[in-house]
Amino acid sequence: MTINSLTTNVSNRIRQSLKLIAMGRSTALAGEASFLSKSCIPDDRIALTNCAVFDGIHSEVHKGMTILVEKGHITAVEKQDKIGSPANYYLVDVHGKTVLPGLIDSHVHLCSPFTYQLNLAAIRQMKKQILRNCLKTIDSGITTVCDMGGPWGIIREFRDLASRNEIVAPRTMNCFTLIAPRLGRRLGYPTQVKMFGPLQQWLLEGQVVSRPGSLKELESIIRRVQDCGGHHIKTTCQSQPFSDKKLAVDNLLPTFDNDWMKTLLNRSREAHIAVSIHAPYAADAERCVDLVIETGVQIRLQHMVFDAEIKHSLLKKMQDHGVSIIPTVMVYGDAFDLPKFINQFSHDPDNDLTPEARRQLTARIQTAIEKERLSGRQVLEFDTSYFRKQFSIVCRNTQMTHEAGVIGLGTDCGGTYTGVFGRIYSEVQHYAALGIRPLDILKYLTSVNAGINGLDNRGTIRPGKLADLTIFDGEPLTDLSALTRVCSVMKGGKFLKADSIEFSTPLP
Repeated sequence: MTINSLTTNVSNRIRQSLKLIAMGRSTALAGEASFLSKSCIPDDRIALTNCAVFDGIHSEVHKGMTILVEKGHITAVEKQDKIGSPANYYLVDVHGKTVLPGLIDSHVHLCSPFTYQLNLAAIRQMKKQILRNCLKTIDSGITTVCDMGGPWGIIREFRDLASRNEIVAPRTMNCFTLIAPRLGRRLGYPTQVKMFGPLQQWLLEGQVVSRPGSLKELESIIRRVQDCGGHHIKTTCQSQPFSDKKLAVDNLLPTFDNDWMKTLLNRSREAHIAVSIHAPYAADAERCVDLVIETGVQIRLQHMVFDAEIKHSLLKKMQDHGVSIIPTVMVYGDAFDLPKFINQFSHDPDNDLTPEARRQLTARIQTAIEKERLSGRQVLEFDTSYFRKQFSIVCRNTQMTHEAGVIGLGTDCGGTYTGVFGRIYSEVQHYAALGIRPLDILKYLTSVNAGINGLDNRGTIRPGKLADLTIFDGEPLTDLSALTRVCSVMKGGKFLKADSIEFSTPLP
C-alpha cells in the first residue's frame, strides 16, 4: 500500500466516524422517521390481480387485469380470466384500483434545503431531512427522480442505500453536483448557494455547486461524475438574476463563454452523459440550443423561459434536435402563495421538515416577501413580485412547448424555498389549468419522462420493464385528483408502501 492510498484510507475512516457522530447512521434514522409500510414478502414472484391498468401510453384503462412480477421485472400483463391464479406466486388483490407505471419526477434536489446555510444544525439534521424527502417522494407515487445535485458523499450514500432497499427511497438519476461559473469572487447563478469551507467540503466530499477555475478543472469534474456513475451533467446559463430590475450590461452574472460550454458539452458527449441546463431567460436558452446544434449533444433545458414568449424558430430547433424542457411551473406559481407556506411550515407536524430546515426556509420566504416593495427599483436575487408579473408568459410558453411536443414534467422539489417534497400534484394542477389533457399529463409523468431521461427500462407497464408500479384509489385518466390518493408503491418488485391491498400465500 502506497503512502497516498494509506493517507486516503485514514482520511476516509476519520470522515465516516465524524459523519456518524454528527449526522447519525442513515438506516437507524430511517427507522425513526418512516411513516410508510414496508411489506416483507419472502418471495420474488408476485401476481397483482384485479387491476385497472394505465400502461403509460394508450388512452384506455384496461380493467380486470393481472400483472405478473418476477425478479423485479414485469413478466406478463394479461386479462385476469386468461392468467387465472398462477402457481407459486403471491397473489395481491388490488380491488380494482388503478395501476400506473411508477411516476418519474424530472427535476428534484433530494439533499435540499441545506444548500443555503450549512451550519452545524444543518449538518446534524441533513440525513434526517433527506430521508423525509425520500419518504415523501415515495408516498406521492414517484419511484424515479432526476436529482440536480448536492454534496457528493451524501448523494452516493443515499443512492446506494436506496438501490439495496435499505431505506424507503426512489431510484435516482444523479449529476452529483451543479457545475456553475464564477469570475474571481463573483458567483454565477445560483448566487444564493455559497462555496463550502475546506472542512465542510472535506466532510461532505465536495461542493453542492462546483465552480471550476480552469477548463482542466471542468474536465476533471465531468470525469468524476462519470466515475461515480452519474447519469447527467447539470450546469447553468443565466446572465441575470430573477429580478425585474436588471443588471447593467457590463455587470451581468458570470456565465460560461462558448469555449467553456463547448468543452462541457463535448466532454459530456464523450462520456455518454446527457446535460441538464438551467436557462430560464429566453436569450440564454436560445444560446444553449444553438450550441447543441453545433455540438450534437443531448440536453434538457430546466425551467420554463419566463421573460419573453418563446420564438417559433426556437421551438422548431428544439423539435429538430431533440431538445426537451422541464417547465417547473410551480416554481413561478408559488409566488402567489408565499404567506401560505410560512403558515404551513409553522404548523408542520414534523413530518416534512426538520427544525433547521423549517427555520431556514421560513426566513428566506419572509425575506422575499419583505423585499417585494423593492421590485423594479433594486436588483433582487429572488423577486417574487416579478414572478407574479411574468406568470402569464410562463403559462403561454408551457402551452406552446406542450403543443410542440418538447416538454416533460418536474417539480424542483427541494430547489426552491417553497419546494417541499410530496408536491407533484401541484405541478399537475398547473398543467391541467393550462388545458393539458389528463392523458398527456399521465404520459409526461411516465413514458415521456422516461424517454426524456433515456430510461428505456421503465415508464410503461409492459413485459420486460422494471416492476416500478404505483396503485391509486381512483382513475387518474378521468379524475386527476386520484393522483393524491396513493395506496401502494412498488419499486423493482418490492413494496415500499402497501396500503389497502390484500396478500395471500403462494398457490402450490
